[in-house]
Amino acid sequence: MKLRTRFLIATSVIVFLTVSILSVAIYATVSKHLLSEVDNTLDARVVAIAESIRPRNNAAPGNRRQRNPLEEALLPIRFDTVTQVIDPRGNVVIALGQVDLPISNDVFEMVANPLAQRMRITTKIDGVPYRILSVPILRGGALQLGKDISDIESAKEGILLWLFVLGLLAIGASGGAGWFIARRTARPIQKLAAAAEHIAATRELTTTLDISGDAEIEQLATSFNTMLVALRLSREQQQQLVQDASHELRTPLTSLRANSELLERENLDTETKNLILRDIRAEVDELAALTGELSSLASDQRLIEQLQIVNLGEAVEEVVERARRRSGRIINLERKSPASISLRPSQLDRAISNLIDNALKFCPTSQPVDVFVSNSRIEVCDHGPGISDADKPHIFDRFYRAVATRALPGSGLGLAIVKQFADDHDAVVNAVDTPGGGATISIEFSE
Repeated sequence: MKLRTRFLIATSVIVFLTVSILSVAIYATVSKHLLSEVDNTLDARVVAIAESIRPRNNAAPGNRRQRNPLEEALLPIRFDTVTQVIDPRGNVVIALGQVDLPISNDVFEMVANPLAQRMRITTKIDGVPYRILSVPILRGGALQLGKDISDIESAKEGILLWLFVLGLLAIGASGGAGWFIARRTARPIQKLAAAAEHIAATRELTTTLDISGDAEIEQLATSFNTMLVALRLSREQQQQLVQDASHELRTPLTSLRANSELLERENLDTETKNLILRDIRAEVDELAALTGELSSLASDQRLIEQLQIVNLGEAVEEVVERARRRSGRIINLERKSPASISLRPSQLDRAISNLIDNALKFCPTSQPVDVFVSNSRIEVCDHGPGISDADKPHIFDRFYRAVATRALPGSGLGLAIVKQFADDHDAVVNAVDTPGGGATISIEFSE
């Protein structure tokens, strides 16, 4: 089901429920008010009758009005109510009106009990609706007053009809408004879907959306454009990585081919063959290191390894000890309140190893490499030639190698791996000059 249709149905249902509840409430309130007016009228008639039949001490004996005390009270209501007086035996002794009011079992019980509560009912007599009030008489018996409420029922039916018509109009208007709003809201989403289908079909990531509308729609379009920029950048980086990898692989492969062709010559002495074999092994080692670093860059370590709480001092100390044994060089380690950080241990190990290997490569053998761990900051310092200002902005780029260092072994991926580790952990990596000469590369984690 389309979003527009769901929105229209939801709007119509909400308006229908709202109109229905309001209509029922209005109808019930008006009906109660109209019926209350009738009850007040009947109550007033009862009060008038009660005043008329109250004993009169100043009445002369034999006065006809005293013998028929209801005559004066009943005269005003002959034409708008039906009246019945029931004696204590349950017989109707006075009946005024064109219809007979029904006497139920509750009324018979009232006749025998002067203290009973008055009773109101709504019923139909010969198809005509009546509101009937039954009141006990103190000396026994009961008084019944009934009023034709046909006009009230007609008014209620008219109100019900108007509420029904107004409800239909409200639902229709809300449906039209909902359709218009849904159409307007869905239009930019349809543009977004069309753009996504176009990109999927053409692989063209240069497309951008220019959609205006509500804040949420504009935010969706902005997020979509941001995603396209990220995808375009990722594809460009992948293409650049393939090109750079092809270029870097070409050199050792060419050297291996040349050395293998030299080995085919029959007049080579043993020393020359050993030199060629040693050169082949070096090229193979370089290829192995290059493929390993390429694999590390190509894989998303965030999906491979879970975050763990790691003490920076202990983790760096393990890497330093391993580098000391492998290189036989002096590597100083100074720790000052090392923090425990949530990170991926294998990535940290690889990044610190690359920093130390890089420092050992450029630091004279007579000079130590200094490693500092302070709180959430790691620094690796060498005392070599340092990094020129022109090279500093690029040393963390993939395959970048400064002109002065291109004769040295390496793939140009070591510091790129360090930068990737920092980016994966919201850390900041930086390169500055070491006082007295050399380079200092630091990684600082956010606490």
